[in-house]
Amino acid sequence: RCVVMVGMPYPNIRSPELQEKMAYLDQTLPRGPGQPPPGKALVENLCMKAVNQSIGRAIRHQKDFASIVLLDQRYARPPILGKLPAWIRDCVEVKATFGPAFAAMRKFHREKSVPS
Repeated sequence: RCVVMVGMPYPNIRSPELQEKMAYLDQTLPRGPGQPPPGKALVENLCMKAVNQSIGRAIRHQKDFASIVLLDQRYARPPILGKLPAWIRDCVEVKATFGPAFAAMRKFHREKSVPS
């Protein structure tokens, strides 16, 4: 199996409901030093929740495996990587171009398909 996430699935920022939630959080929660406003953090968390749910549907149990291709350079940023589950984060390989990414995926699936 292979899941390809093209871009980042951010929610509709123009949604009145989301705008109200963001405004409420920005007004009521303190903003930590060097941290984004709470409303912006909500949007990022909703995005990463969708990413993590997709990964969870591809890898269903401990002995299962799949390739997860996060096709956007923003996934390589530490704040975004930090929102992936630790068991995924520890296995992430950042590849700048298609060739090395395809070679790594091919190697991964060859190793996994060998009976143990």
